[in-house]
Amino acid sequence: MKEMKELPYTRQKRILERLNKNDCMTINELAKDFNVSQMTIYRDILQLEKSGDALRVYGSVKAVDKKEQGGEEEALKTSSILRPYCDVTIEERFNKQIDEKRAIARVAASYVKDGDVIAIDPSTTTLHMCSYLQNRKIIVVTTSISVALQFASSKSVDVILCGGMLRKRSLAIVGTFLPDVLEHLSINKCFISSHGFTYEQGLTDVTMEESDAKQQLISRSSECFVLIDHTKIGKCGPFVVCNMGDIDSIITDAGAQRSKETKMIMDQCADTGCKVIYAKKRGAAEARESREPAAEE
Repeated sequence: MKEMKELPYTRQKRILERLNKNDCMTINELAKDFNVSQMTIYRDILQLEKSGDALRVYGSVKAVDKKEQGGEEEALKTSSILRPYCDVTIEERFNKQIDEKRAIARVAASYVKDGDVIAIDPSTTTLHMCSYLQNRKIIVVTTSISVALQFASSKSVDVILCGGMLRKRSLAIVGTFLPDVLEHLSINKCFISSHGFTYEQGLTDVTMEESDAKQQLISRSSECFVLIDHTKIGKCGPFVVCNMGDIDSIITDAGAQRSKETKMIMDQCADTGCKVIYAKKRGAAEARESREPAAEE
């Protein structure tokens, strides 16, 4: 029988003591310190969050000082302000960089042809693709409730919604049931976005569950398209979705060419053979005249 090293309650108490001594710590650091898996630490942090003692902030964890914040009520207000990207609702994320996301989505949709079986993840950038695909004769495989609903009235698009547990803030399906569904599917093209992208780490996310779900979609796809607006380039989350070797094309907005840092990252990607496509934003009048995307490689 495997010996139990420590009771969860005892470990969580020690984690909180460690957090109180440090400004922020990552899940990976805590896992190494306590000699347990990242998933074990992740469950501990969830429990500490429920009790209001800890707070996840962009891939790291910090202790909540309730006395300094004036009690539990004030602590909840601060949690709302500082909560990490992964816990922002899909409605809030949908309206960030909306023009860039629409431009990227418009270009991405142009790579979808009648007869394709495509995968769309629960990101808000890919969600913008749905309006451009309503009349295509395709099958959409998705782990997103929001994406599935977008095609509810389409007569030509069939939807396969993968089963599992619902992650309420992102309306994403996650969990161990995904491989059982996906093993029966052959997907032509996969459209994925996430929290951050760097040349060294590839595409990364801030939640283990959604990162794993995206990996499952990519593993069943013949071609992988990564959709990222310029604000995500150079950012890095704690969980790897895919590395450069898994990515066939990157679609981003023209803003990625304005910064020296983001342009260098995109140039590195292009030098390795990855297709890099820059989507141009359109004016309202121009967008009404044409549904064809404007892109530049």
